[in-house]
Amino acid sequence: MNVRHLGIDVDRYLKFILLPSLMGSLILFVVMYFVLYSMLEPFGTFRILFLAVPIFIVLPALLYIKMIEMRMKNEIDNNIHFYITHMGTLSTSEIDRKELMKILSERSEYKALAEETRKIFLLMSKWRRNLAQACRFIAKRTPSKIFSDFLDRMAHELDSGEDFKEFIKREQKVVMEDYVTLYNGKMYSIDIFKEIYVSIVLSLSFFAAFAIIMPFLTGINVTTTIYLVMIFFFITEAGVLVYLKAVVPEDPLWQTSGEYTVTDRKIYRIFTITLLVFLGLFSALLYANYVLKLIDLPFTFLVAIAITPFLIPGFVARKEEKLISEKDRNAPSFIMSLGASSSARGGNILESLKYLTAHDFGALTEDVMALYRRLSSRINKKRAWEKFAISTNSNLIYRFTDMFVEAISLGAEPIDVAEIVSSNFITINNLRKRRSQTTSSFIGIAYGVIIGISFALYISFGVVESMNNLYSSLEIPTDMIGSILHVVPPEDLTFVSRLIALLMLIHAVLSTVAIKIMDGGKVIAGLVHTVGMMWVAAISAYVSQTTITSLLNIGGV
Repeated sequence: MNVRHLGIDVDRYLKFILLPSLMGSLILFVVMYFVLYSMLEPFGTFRILFLAVPIFIVLPALLYIKMIEMRMKNEIDNNIHFYITHMGTLSTSEIDRKELMKILSERSEYKALAEETRKIFLLMSKWRRNLAQACRFIAKRTPSKIFSDFLDRMAHELDSGEDFKEFIKREQKVVMEDYVTLYNGKMYSIDIFKEIYVSIVLSLSFFAAFAIIMPFLTGINVTTTIYLVMIFFFITEAGVLVYLKAVVPEDPLWQTSGEYTVTDRKIYRIFTITLLVFLGLFSALLYANYVLKLIDLPFTFLVAIAITPFLIPGFVARKEEKLISEKDRNAPSFIMSLGASSSARGGNILESLKYLTAHDFGALTEDVMALYRRLSSRINKKRAWEKFAISTNSNLIYRFTDMFVEAISLGAEPIDVAEIVSSNFITINNLRKRRSQTTSSFIGIAYGVIIGISFALYISFGVVESMNNLYSSLEIPTDMIGSILHVVPPEDLTFVSRLIALLMLIHAVLSTVAIKIMDGGKVIAGLVHTVGMMWVAAISAYVSQTTITSLLNIGGV
């Protein structure tokens, strides 16, 4: 890999990234060793782990070039299906090859692919290389194997004199098959990761359970151990999110134009109102439970009850996502029908659309009728198509409609464009079915994991609470008990129980984010799972604490 091809200046990398990180990590190590090491003496050999913290400063600097390369590769691979479709639709318009590359290079949504195409265009326009030579030059330097193979094939076919239009049409199937293989490979990696995730989180929960009991045996401050547990949990969960973000194919469900729709405003308005209700309800529950003593509920139930209103924006957003999925399923048939009808009518889109308004396209029917009304006004045809694509809220419809309209405006035959777009649209819809199955299984795992964490933590907490009550009730001098077991102040136990509830809430929120990364939807739609997991955690906490108290036959606080 050519480092300069990644846009990295070697001198600047050495001076401003690698050297400062090495110096910073060295200084931090010295400070930790001579200043903080003695303060961490109660943790025994575990304090050695803290000396490894400076490694996490220098490690990103050492891996910086590889990280840039992987980011560039992912950006290319995640957009190659749109790119080849766009190239296919443009090629049917008999547009000049150099102009085609210029159009693709100006599309910022293709990210690294647009930059690679810009380099091809510059090689053709500034350095007077033909398309085949430019493709070979970039193919040797691009980090994506799919794109490299495509450029090599294109260079070979251009040199052999094959018709460019026919080549791009044939490449639709080849590149899409490569993309399908890549997509399924990533889904398989996630399936394997789910098993590893369960093992890691459950192992961490047992470590947390031991950390809760350890202060009772060693005398270490219990709140300190809980803070450490929370840090470890947060690092693990953050690592899971980073991994999923890197591995999961970038295939957002919602449109990415940046323009807010009526649906977006409705969802965010409901969420804002719900957030205010949550704050008021939580404050009222705390006041009634701990000040007025009108109710007597565990803190986990107070949190679960307070966040329950978030079900409303969650269900609204979830309903919209199901509607988007239904529109995506009907879109290929609409595009194909429009293309065939327009070709039969000599390219008259408006007349064809008028004919199609009488047909049923499921959830897409209302959007099609709205599109016809806007086009009939003859005010701004381009904006009419944009409003149609954006108002569907679907990213696939937004992207593919843009390609369809652009190719038609350049003089392409509608039926040829529709065949390419609808075929690739169907392929992506089929891939999303596999993604949906993977996400569904992960949801089940997430609920199972939070039950395991809740049981492990609250059983340990129940043991400590019960034993603490027992030894506190014995009329034995404290110094005699302290040599065997350490009594934890009741206020510390109360604080720990609330920290555990907070830990459950954080885990539920981060698990929800992981679920939405996997299915490509909005986090707001995952609030249903946040509420569900918090209720599962609260019920598990109550059952585990009640059970352990009954088994030990010791009255709780």
